Amino acid sequence: MVSIIIPLRQDQGYLKPCIDACLKQEMEVEIIVLPDVPLPSPDLRVIEEATGSMSPARKRNRGVELSHGDILAFIDDDTRPQPGWLAAALVHFQTADVGAVGGPSVTPHNDPFWAQVSGVVYESWMISGTEFYRYRPGTLRDVTDFPSCNLLVRRSVFEKVGGFRTDFWPGEDTEFCLSLVKEGYRIRYEPRAVIEHHRRPSLKKHFIQLGNYGLHRGYFAKRYPETSCKLPYFMPSMAVLAGVVLSILALLGQPGAGWILALLSSIYALLLLVSFVGTSLSLIIPAFMVAFASHLIYGVSFLGGLISPRLPEEAEIL
Repeated sequence: MVSIIIPLRQDQGYLKPCIDACLKQEMEVEIIVLPDVPLPSPDLRVIEEATGSMSPARKRNRGVELSHGDILAFIDDDTRPQPGWLAAALVHFQTADVGAVGGPSVTPHNDPFWAQVSGVVYESWMISGTEFYRYRPGTLRDVTDFPSCNLLVRRSVFEKVGGFRTDFWPGEDTEFCLSLVKEGYRIRYEPRAVIEHHRRPSLKKHFIQLGNYGLHRGYFAKRYPETSCKLPYFMPSMAVLAGVVLSILALLGQPGAGWILALLSSIYALLLLVSFVGTSLSLIIPAFMVAFASHLIYGVSFLGGLISPRLPEEAEIL
């Protein structure tokens, strides 16, 4: 049996479609929902426990305590598993050293306009680098880091590594996956294990999310260098610093600085446009502007995390 664990603060209107999609999978499942406060109309087919305000990591750990399945499937309330999601993922657990399986989280076609733009930005290899397969089906592979919005874990492995051990959010999944890898387990990416994942409905929320990602990845680059100290994570910050330096040199009249800045900016713009090939024409220009702003926000936030001695939530723990 598979235990599907769904942490949330409150129902945003996505929970029922999520549960319905889980119950339509081709095998027996139990669903465990962990809201902050009791839901108005809990589904009788669902195990529900109001946890109060706590981090998603703690909610997931509590969900595991309430569960009975040999496989633990972690998803978010604003996701909707697609037909065949579990069947595609579970095949890999027939291999003994596979400890976890993840799949792509695609943007629903009926999401609002700016949520669709956000989805297009995340799908771009200029934004997500070599990890764009998290947001659209890629190729079968092993990975070392994967988001917990679509992550299945063998119970015995979860218990062996001690579950989610921090209050980081986002980023608790990075530490968890690293603990699996250190124990010698493989994390398999299965492109057919698809869920739909609603993106942030406004630009403000999109940029806040990107800023949080950048802050935590910058901090993790020094705390968990095994999976977070990689060149692609540094590149937005390097581009921001290069742009600032070249702009200052150009203003000071340094010969060639303006030309170099113009050349690099043109190359960047061209690559960004190329990364949107195949995107709806109505989304390309908004996505271009949002992607540019996303790079700036992520780059600055990454630097903030890199120089931070400790993140706020970690200070609360310690």
